[in-house]
Amino acid sequence: MGIYNPNNRSNQNRKDQPTNNKDKKILSRKRVIQQKSEIQKEANSANMASIAGNWIEAAGAIITAIASTPSKTFTERTLTDLNLIGNVLEAGGTAIAAKGEEGTLNIVGEQIQAIGNIAVIAGILNTNERSSELLQKQGNLLQIVGMGMTIQTSGQLTFLETITNIGNIIQLIGSVIQVSANMDTEEGIVMNAIGGWIQAMGSVLTALATE
Repeated sequence: MGIYNPNNRSNQNRKDQPTNNKDKKILSRKRVIQQKSEIQKEANSANMASIAGNWIEAAGAIITAIASTPSKTFTERTLTDLNLIGNVLEAGGTAIAAKGEEGTLNIVGEQIQAIGNIAVIAGILNTNERSSELLQKQGNLLQIVGMGMTIQTSGQLTFLETITNIGNIIQLIGSVIQVSANMDTEEGIVMNAIGGWIQAMGSVLTALATE
């Protein structure tokens, strides 16, 4: 029969084994908690980006709607400046919101909208009247394409997702009205203003539904 020797290495390894296993379990739990914490931080960051982006976009849409409304209070130069500021805010807002989006179509859609706003900005700043109108028209068309991509047509939606979807559809309708408006006529100018305000209402609705 063997004699137990506390100094024997094999016996010492047997004593250390339970402790090592316990340490491994503790480390494993710590890693899991750390991973969960990092995932939660990323989710919170995405939510904040989505909320901030949508509200900035909504503010820009409201300012753009004000700029598109015929007014005796503001000069033509002031309305142009407001239109520029509104589109800058819309472009920035959609770009920020894209960071918080889930799904390739939503992300790409938001990015296309931002590019559309940038094209409109380039048109506003362009001194050539013909080129300015063309750029703004193309920018608005890009926004329509981007908005169309963010509209969900399949799957079960939550209440807030449904409201967001309705907001996006309203924005799309407003943009289509603006693109269709003939700015060389008084009726077209009024239709452009109506389209701008419809788009602004849709933007606010989308921002309110953002979690």
